[in-house]
Amino acid sequence: MVVEVVIRDSNLQDTDEGKGEPDVTLNGKSLRMIQSTDGNWYAYFANVDKAKIADSTQSATSGKGLDFGVFCSRDTASSVFGISLSETDGFAVPRNNGLSGFTNGDASFNPCTGTPTSSTNLNNVVRSAKSINTNSNIPSGQIGLDSDAWPLIQLYDFSTGGNVIVQYNSGGGIQAVTLQYDDIPNISTTLDRANYPPNSQVFATITDMQLNQDPTSRDSWTFNIGIPQTVFYGAFTESGTSAANGGVDLTNIISKLSSLGFEKNGKLSMNLGTVAQLQANGYQTATATDGTTTFTQIITFVESQPNTGIFENFDFSDLSNVQILSNAPRGQSASIEYNLQSLSIVSGLSDASISSGTPQHVSGQKIPITINDPDQNINPGGRDHLDVFRSSALIPSLTIGTPATLQNAGSVKIYALSTDALTGGTSITSSVPDTNSDRLIFDTRPSTGIVNQSFEKVSLNTGLSAVDLQKLLIQISSGDQGSNWINYDLRSMQNQLGITDYTDTTISLYFGLTDVTPITLISSSNMTGAQGFVQMPNAAVNLIAAKSGTVFLVINFDTSNNSVAQGSISSEIDTQPIVFDLFSFGNKNNKDVTNGIYRFELQETALNSAIFAGTMEYTMANQLNQFDANVIATLRPISEDVKFFVNQRLIDESGINIAYSDVVKAGTTTGVSSKTDIRT
Repeated sequence: MVVEVVIRDSNLQDTDEGKGEPDVTLNGKSLRMIQSTDGNWYAYFANVDKAKIADSTQSATSGKGLDFGVFCSRDTASSVFGISLSETDGFAVPRNNGLSGFTNGDASFNPCTGTPTSSTNLNNVVRSAKSINTNSNIPSGQIGLDSDAWPLIQLYDFSTGGNVIVQYNSGGGIQAVTLQYDDIPNISTTLDRANYPPNSQVFATITDMQLNQDPTSRDSWTFNIGIPQTVFYGAFTESGTSAANGGVDLTNIISKLSSLGFEKNGKLSMNLGTVAQLQANGYQTATATDGTTTFTQIITFVESQPNTGIFENFDFSDLSNVQILSNAPRGQSASIEYNLQSLSIVSGLSDASISSGTPQHVSGQKIPITINDPDQNINPGGRDHLDVFRSSALIPSLTIGTPATLQNAGSVKIYALSTDALTGGTSITSSVPDTNSDRLIFDTRPSTGIVNQSFEKVSLNTGLSAVDLQKLLIQISSGDQGSNWINYDLRSMQNQLGITDYTDTTISLYFGLTDVTPITLISSSNMTGAQGFVQMPNAAVNLIAAKSGTVFLVINFDTSNNSVAQGSISSEIDTQPIVFDLFSFGNKNNKDVTNGIYRFELQETALNSAIFAGTMEYTMANQLNQFDANVIATLRPISEDVKFFVNQRLIDESGINIAYSDVVKAGTTTGVSSKTDIRT
């Protein structure tokens, strides 16, 4: 563990004129101070025996892990580096080019000779030292230290249980700091919550100053919790790219921990059980390797800021490398142990509640909608969103009338080519787990038997018949008045399966898999991207009126058959929810109709609050707007701020009901709702 000493003295901060070196001692011995470009004076020191042991874990030219660089004895002539270090017990410099006599590891120190030259920096325990002041008007660092010897680490012999006194003998009086060289106090491990719902991130924090090896940078420690149990320092950089990882420089130092001064700390173990899994994040890849062995159960902790001794397993995007399984059994637990302190990671559920801001709604008024559900607080470090495209989200939904949805859909297939017959294709597992929000979930994970397949087209059985659509849709040619609308959401396919170009996409209905006269609902020119609310052509309604049989939905991403495959299923780790609905508004068979489903994409109000909020408003029908498609086009059926349309009195049993399929503590799904009246 390297200690940084900084002298900030306004009388000594000029960087372009000579200043006397601050008089600093360590247990009465001189600690040489070097001025940096910021005007402050710096020194780095460490225990000589521990430095040698740490350095011995790396090869002579590694520059990774706990590499201190190269060692020289205190008898090294001052002409070699420009200053005398005779009161130390040796020292480490970062470069060896031009030098002779240096040592590595636990060998006895020798005087160094020669002249250091610019070369690869082998010091990996002071990675972000301030730049040495090399102003041409003064000696390098104010005291003449060769700049190629910076950062310099001065080494001293400490006695365990004793004190280390760093003293600045300034003109204005003596300032001293006493460090106790003994066991590290106040080591702790904490978790961010008591119970974890399925799919949630596990935020773990270790407080241990002994893990703070480099006072200038954020330290990174990686532990393999499988066999063999390992401890790696600096396997990855603080930003998650490989450092020692990938070759022989990745050294397991678990056998050296005791010699380095660790006692019960320094090692981490976990039992994932049937509750949790490890995953890559911004701090690590999924595995690590030393070139011979691949370590597949790794968890990395990175210091929150330099020199804090606080280490976290969640990155700046609030993604942890430990996640609760989607099917984690309720009431079971995983565990994490550090410094012989074991904590349980318990899988559990909480009850939810939903409320709206007023008992009676008024047209045009924004009404707040609030859900309190700790189970949807998946990421405590970020504001979670109940997005339709998020597979683990529960979506509050408002259904008015009898819109057509995918509630009974199934028999999903994908096709390699846009021209493939619907009777072929590759089957995809699907389900509709929530009959309130009616999202159809594609399961493309390898466990379902599908992997590494490209596709240009998707088909599915909607579970609807031609008669169902004929009862729903407004047919102008038969005397009905109003309009019909298509509401779709394919964002999960865009986010996960690579479909980003919709310029050649069409959405059609087939009445049977061998239908030779399908009906196009949305042409490529009318597609609005991965999500849309589009008016259905009256011509399509007339064609549907003449159809019979089971309705199949076909989404063709390459209608012109002139491009490479649009979608790709590889080794997916998530499922893909989609939405397809048909709405109708107006007058059918001399009766007012309003058929639609509205999904609330609420957002968490604050970090870790578990309170999700949004708004809703409605437009009231009148003689001027009830058949106006321009009015309907302003509705927001999938939004944080939902807007819906009513053209009849909705009170008592017919009142609007926002439904939410909560999974309660007992593990069963129950409906939670907020019901209010609308008076027209």
